[in-house]
Parts: sequence; C-alpha cells; structure tokens
Amino acid sequence: MAVITNTMLLVRRLSELQRRRDGLVERQDRLRRSLPEWTFVPLQLVGMSAEEIRSMMSDLSKAEKDAGLDEIEREIEQVDRQIEELENMLLTTPSRNLESVMAVLDLAVSRFRATTVSDPDDVFYDYGDARVLLFLERAAEDLRSMLLVEQRTAS
Repeated sequence: MAVITNTMLLVRRLSELQRRRDGLVERQDRLRRSLPEWTFVPLQLVGMSAEEIRSMMSDLSKAEKDAGLDEIEREIEQVDRQIEELENMLLTTPSRNLESVMAVLDLAVSRFRATTVSDPDDVFYDYGDARVLLFLERAAEDLRSMLLVEQRTAS
C-alpha cells in the first residue's frame, strides 16, 4: 500500500473503506437471513448427540459457503486490514490545519458513536461512555462552528 502523508486523504480513504465494509456486512446479514430454515435448527435443538451436532454444523458450513458467505467474510477481513493500516498511518501523520483536525475528530466521533449505546434502557448502556461521546460531539461541533466563522471571515 502506498504511503499517504496527507491527513485529509487518509480520512477520506478510511471513510470509503468503512462504507465498503458496512455494505459487505449488510450483504452478509441479508445472505444469512436468506439461508434455509434448517440452518438455524442446531441453535434451537437440545439433547442432540455430539455427532448429530457436528453433522448439522458441517451442513451449515456448506450452506454458508454455497451462499457466498465465506467469500464476503474474506472481503471483510481484507477491508479490516486496510482500515487498520490507514488508521496506523493517520495516527502518525500530523494534521497541518484545522480542517484536518476536524476530519480526524469527525472520524473518531463517528466510530465511537457506532459502538456506543445511547439508550439508558439498553442493558449495554454505559453512562461513562455515553458521556464521553457527548463531550466529543460537543468538541466537534464547537470546532466546526469556529471553522465556519474563520471561513466566513476569510471570504
């Protein structure tokens, strides 16, 4: 992979890869939902012998392979590796202007938002994480406002 030394290009490329990954995961979920009903039976049955479970899991693996799920899984792994490489580059590439800082902050906020539960009634809700997300969103919004004022003043 070529070395990218521009923060904005790195953020743009990371966003593209993340959209591609999200599309692949969505396609994977659709394929899993379209698998025949018998593929879900191993998860529902109790009291089967070890051999019966192995046989059904083998059939499930074959059905997933026939549906193309293993191909999508490989693509997701490849995209994940590319994302990690670009994130490592981004961590070592200094931002040269406020727009670059904003792009990095937006990227971090969107990633954190995607993994943070914001509904207090959800069992996975963590008040601390939700609060940190609010702080990050507030900082991003403040920086965005400052940039807009700066751009208007420069015009």
